Order: sequence, then C-alpha cells, then structure tokens
Amino acid sequence: MTGEIGVSWLPVIETGPRPVYLKIVDALADARSNGRLQPGDRLPPQRELARLLGVDLTTVTRAFSEARRRNLIDATAGRGTFVTPGEPEEPVLDLSMNIPPAPSGLNLPALIRTGIEGLLKRSSAEALLSYHPGPGSPAERAAGSSWLTVAGDRLPVDRVVVGSGAQALLAAVVLSETHEGDTILADPLTYPGLIALAGTTRRKLAAVANDGDGMLPDRLEETARRYGARVLYLNPTLQNPTASVMLEGRRRELARMADRLKLTIVEDDPYNRLLAAPPPAFLTLAPERTFHVATLAKCISPFLRTAFLTAPGPQAADRIAAAIRGTTMMAPPLMTGLACEWLRSGLADEITTAVRAEAQARQKIARNILPKGFPASEASLHLWYPLESRLRSAELADIARRRGLAISPAEEFAIGTDFANGFRLALGATPNRERLKEGLESLASILSGVPGSSRPKV
Repeated sequence: MTGEIGVSWLPVIETGPRPVYLKIVDALADARSNGRLQPGDRLPPQRELARLLGVDLTTVTRAFSEARRRNLIDATAGRGTFVTPGEPEEPVLDLSMNIPPAPSGLNLPALIRTGIEGLLKRSSAEALLSYHPGPGSPAERAAGSSWLTVAGDRLPVDRVVVGSGAQALLAAVVLSETHEGDTILADPLTYPGLIALAGTTRRKLAAVANDGDGMLPDRLEETARRYGARVLYLNPTLQNPTASVMLEGRRRELARMADRLKLTIVEDDPYNRLLAAPPPAFLTLAPERTFHVATLAKCISPFLRTAFLTAPGPQAADRIAAAIRGTTMMAPPLMTGLACEWLRSGLADEITTAVRAEAQARQKIARNILPKGFPASEASLHLWYPLESRLRSAELADIARRRGLAISPAEEFAIGTDFANGFRLALGATPNRERLKEGLESLASILSGVPGSSRPKV
C-alpha cells in the first residue's frame, strides 16, 4: 500500500567494484522502474536501512542524497523519505555527448581567455565586429590550408572554405551538390547530423553494406546504380559511431569505384588528427571529386565553431561559399580569428596532442572496466559496443537512463531497419577520469545482467 512500505523494501546489493552507495541508488531506480516501488511509497529510515544492509549510515546517507539529486526520492521533515511521482531527471553521467575531453596537462579555459584578450589587442575591432561573407579571408583560408595539409604539398588556398562548424559545411555541400529528392549513399550506421540534414533538406539516404574493413566496393556500385545516386558520404577515420578506421587498401578500392561511377565524395574527417599515423585521406586519393571537411571541434574544443573544407576546385569552392551565404552567412569572426591564431602559433597542435593523450587514457580505462570483446581503439573519443543479446540497444539505453547514465543506441545512427545492434559510448564528456570510471562501472553492472552481452562479437 502506498506510504506503508517501510522496511519491507530492501535493495539487493550487487557484487563488483562499484561504490556501495551507487549500488543502492541503482537498486532504487530499478525498483521504481519495474513497479516494485510506486510514487508515494515510503522508504525505510536511513539508520534502519543501514542496519539491515550491514553498511555504515554515511553510505546510506550518501545514497539518499544522490537519489534525491536524480529526482528518485524526496524527503519531508517529520514524515520520512518517499518515492517521487515524477520522471527521473536527466542522466547525471553523460556517455552520449561526443566531445573531446579536457586536454591533458593544459588549462583550456585559461588559454581561451588569454587568447581572446590577445586577439582583441592585436586585431582591428572593426574587422572582428563586421560581417565576413564568402569563403573566408585569405589569411583564414591559408591557415585552413595548413591545417588540412598533414603531409605533402600545401593545398591551394582557392580550394579552401571556412565555415562555422562541420555541420554548416556539410549542409553547404548537400545544398550545392544535390537536389531535393536525390539520394546520398552512406554506411548503415552513420553520423546523426547527416541523417538530420537529409531530413531537413528533403534528401534521401541509402545504406551501403560493409564488412570489418569498411564499405564494400561491389555493394557501393550496386546501391549507387539502384538509386541513381551521385554523392557518397564517408567518415573513414574513427568512424562515428563504430570508431573503425578504414584501411588504405579499401580506401583505394572505393576511390576507384567512385571514379568509375562518377560519384562525388563527401569526406567527413573530424578525428584524423587523433591518430598518430592515419591512412591517407580521400582528399589525397581522389582530390578531383572529394569535398573534405575537417572541424576543430572534435580535436580541440566545440568552443571553436570553426571548420575547413577543401573543394575539388575553385569553382566548387565558390558554390560552397554561395551556399554558406544563403544559410549561416559566415563563420564567427572572433572564434575563427582565435582558431587561426592557434593554428599559426602551433598551439592547436599542442592542444590536439594533449587531447589525444587524454583520449588514450580514457580508452584504457574503458578496456579495464567493460566486459572484454569490443573493438579496441587507439585514441578515439568514443567506442562502439556491439550487443549479441535479443535486447535492443534502445531498450538498454532506457535501462541506463534510469540508472543515471546517458548512452547512444544504434537507432540514433541507423539508416533504414537493417543495422547492427549495439551502442556508442562517448568518453570525453565526463569532467574527469574518476567520473568516467563511475559511469563505466555502472554500465558494466548493467551489462552483467543482460544475457549474451558479456562477450560481444567483434
């Protein structure tokens, strides 16, 4: 009966390294979601619960504080602690937002403050406060050319366009190179921003089958001819969401097939700099048909809404610039100015190196905590965890949400209905490694209760 539960409810404390207070919170969330605890039910007094569980009072007090923070329970002076009627609040541990972690050994907020102060002192206020329509200033395009040229000759500046983030540049490519109703080819699991962009612009998406090495060239030909597609979207390096890296041989095969089919390649390449020795980009393998997009948001910080695009030629760059004028108008001058200063001074490389080091450390933490068997990654901001169980990843994400965790199920990345079951974990959003460990230990606890998911297939 509501309000009479008292000591009849006791949490089952799971085994494992996760802190006991969090195990109590997890048990409370599970009981709340499966109906064993109903809104208004009264929980045992903290001292009584501590005695029955054989734990310190401070452990139960800490558990109740965390449960209140998650809106699972509420306390009324003189009456006790009750299960709340509302939905739990948003997850307090975010493993879904794919952003770079704070760079190891660097104070990024301080660098931003001093960087902006220095920029304002050295630059013309009129220039920073004015509109900058077009592909970017010559100095900005030159900085972008330097960033995009990892090896080999510098890219011609007239092929480089500056934009306010990768999504803005991808939108410009879609608008300039396709028409309403056209089909864009992509992996079965792909970047959600592309899915949203296709829906907004009324373009269609078609999935091309792949294997462990990436998209299959023969299936690319078959799917392109079936849909009459002219544009191919690829995210070949630390792919989102699978974190896979397409090998050079497969890249060359796809480049040759794209040339045979006369496909335009859109290469989304935000993570390239996180690898010490990435394979050659499609920008290098097929420069005459590739629009290459590289953002600073994933290897430095989303604070810098700056990205660079390389077009196949000057005329294609002009088409992109026209699309930018019709949508986002320009890249923000202050952020772009700061980004270009960091590129010229070498600080961008220093920050990227520090982000890579932190990403490597967080990948190691994940390998040590999660059940073995998921694909290893050198320095990715995320990892892909395949599921063999009948439980769909969306259902698992819902269970995790009730435990205070946010993860990204396969459904968020899927084109169509035929896609791999699994979920993406973003390792950079938690503020520090300890919070990441806490979240991963909670997830490992959840996975241990899912039949068939403890040894995923790679």
